[in-house]
Amino acid sequence: LFPFGLLAGLPGADLLVDAGALWILLGQVNLYRRVNELHGESGPLWTKDEALLEPPVYAWWALLPPPLDVVVGLRQVHFLARHWAAVRGEPWQGDPVAEEFFPFISAPRFTLRQFARTPALWFQFTADWEELDWPLLQDPSEGAPWRSPFEWGFLWGGAPADPAPKSIGLAPADLAAALARDLSEGRYILTGNLTSSLFADDCRFVDPNNAVDGLSRYRQALGFLFEPTRSQLDNVHVRVVAAGSGRATIEATYVASGELKLPWRPKISPWSGKISYDVSPVTGLVVAQTDVWNITRFDAIRQTFTPGSTSRR
Repeated sequence: LFPFGLLAGLPGADLLVDAGALWILLGQVNLYRRVNELHGESGPLWTKDEALLEPPVYAWWALLPPPLDVVVGLRQVHFLARHWAAVRGEPWQGDPVAEEFFPFISAPRFTLRQFARTPALWFQFTADWEELDWPLLQDPSEGAPWRSPFEWGFLWGGAPADPAPKSIGLAPADLAAALARDLSEGRYILTGNLTSSLFADDCRFVDPNNAVDGLSRYRQALGFLFEPTRSQLDNVHVRVVAAGSGRATIEATYVASGELKLPWRPKISPWSGKISYDVSPVTGLVVAQTDVWNITRFDAIRQTFTPGSTSRR
């Protein structure tokens, strides 16, 4: 109908064609978003496969010009095949085209900069090429001001201190076990439901987007973020990585997803994170918590402002 309308010079035909093209592009974005959601829903099926722990595609890449839009299209076909093989309980038979000839199809998700500077992702014959050391292709410095977390402490200045007595002198292994329970059962990084006796009152909490000084402020801030009944935290693993006469360090990994408490109900797709806990050698309490994500802070912000489903199942 559209081509005939153009030939006939019907009023508004150009606008209809443009609208149709936009509809197709938005449909592609939604398709890739759904691919990521499927992986999040079935994540426990491939906990041993690091490549499948994170969302496989950037949905907005559908808006990029060729050939970059083809990259994400090929990736969604490959990862959907792996997804359904896992759902059906079938062993993965391999995909030579994606895993040998064109590694970018099967590689864990990468950014545009990473793709441009890493020849090993391009083709089989570039697998041994060295990474391009060009300033333009490097990730921005961690010390740049726009890369620093937002300091939100001023919003919670009046938060009262937690009166619970502290678990002074807890062994690192026991502290790690308690933190594992708080993550697995309390999902505390999403809910604020943590054991306050494990943390110093002046503990500093940092993630790529946010920084809060003080335990009570941190718990108060978390209460405004995620909807507990519609958020998940799985694949929790906690271990002591350093202990002895010096300050102990504990690390935890996890995969999380959830819905934010905002009027447009944005849904944050599954992401994986690694938390480092610094433990005081004097008190045995956590004095600093640093959370690192496998998604960029800008991806997290983008999802925050992307409307989700308003239905309540």
